[in-house]
Amino acid sequence: MITRLGHVCIPVKNYDEAIKWYTDKLGLALHSDQSFGGEYRWVTVGANGSPETQIVLYEIKAGEKDPRLSKTGQIVGWVFNSDDCRKDIEQFRANGVKITLEPDEAPWGIQAGFEDLYGNSFLLVQPKAFSPK
Repeated sequence: MITRLGHVCIPVKNYDEAIKWYTDKLGLALHSDQSFGGEYRWVTVGANGSPETQIVLYEIKAGEKDPRLSKTGQIVGWVFNSDDCRKDIEQFRANGVKITLEPDEAPWGIQAGFEDLYGNSFLLVQPKAFSPK
């Protein structure tokens, strides 16, 4: 079952440049900036005093698994949290929802993608606690 809207993803070309713009220009707070083994970096910003919904700044890398994310500046993705991503995706599929990314393990949890009836993209994430290595 979807439990809440957790994050909104914005593809960016450079983490540090984006952090500076979102914090300096918009006055948002930097909530998280963590590296995971050099391959992943988790960067979130958001309104001061409102950590329950955050903006994920997502730097596009060569070989990105989701080709839609190569369109920096043209898309925004919403992330819904789930308590059982695989089960929810199967229910969505049974309900006729178009699944765009099958459930897969990531450092932040299990994630999958789907679209609404208009082609708007969403992620469903079953989050897990970060443990940087």
